[in-house]
Amino acid sequence: MTSAASDLALARLRKHREEIGDVLARYGASNPRLFGSIAQGNAGPDSDIDLLLDLAPEGSGSRLSRLSGIRLELEKLLEMPVDVACEDLLKEGVSESARSQAIAL
Repeated sequence: MTSAASDLALARLRKHREEIGDVLARYGASNPRLFGSIAQGNAGPDSDIDLLLDLAPEGSGSRLSRLSGIRLELEKLLEMPVDVACEDLLKEGVSESARSQAIAL
């Protein structure tokens, strides 16, 4: 059983799937995977959407600035807090946890 907050976030992700893909493509990102409390189905009202992405090394701006741009655009689109990360930028323990929970969008 999932929480109401998880269900709401998942519904927003499904509704905006195409637009999310467009945002990611603009920044050279791909392979979005959901992890964290929403992926586990136990999100609360203040939970954010945690996305693990693959980010091309080349592109306009640094990797961190592109991740920030993605986060801002997705927060506006989804109307809720979003956190985005690349596996290679996460600490080892966090990366392993995120990878084990990850659900492809």
